[in-house]
Amino acid sequence: MGLTSKQEQQAREQFERDMKNVNEDDVEYASKKGSSTVNDFGDNPPNALLQLWNDIKLMVALIGDYVSGDYKEVPWNVIAAVTGAIIYFVSPIDVIPDFIPVIGYLDDAAVIALAVEFSRDDLNKYMIWKNR
Repeated sequence: MGLTSKQEQQAREQFERDMKNVNEDDVEYASKKGSSTVNDFGDNPPNALLQLWNDIKLMVALIGDYVSGDYKEVPWNVIAAVTGAIIYFVSPIDVIPDFIPVIGYLDDAAVIALAVEFSRDDLNKYMIWKNR
């Protein structure tokens, strides 16, 4: 069971809208709420997010270090994309509400994958910086 093409398109459109409207307050919110959500799931994320879990944690860490001022070597469009994806992920009501068993996080996974694809080079640079 997967996303329909209509659901995938709706998720993509919502993500793109969210990304265009990101501001500094959104980045701070995504950092706090993203960290909280990652901690809540711990090592047991929803099945739909298993393959992306390390990327999600990396994105949350990136925006956390950006908010704290520890890491600013990232373009705003990447921060906006990562923030938009994390806000989509932490929102329980989106294209497929997260509380729907089995499929609730499929749209979140699609949005996270879009953000990872968009920001892969900068995420890799951040990971190198983080692991120095």
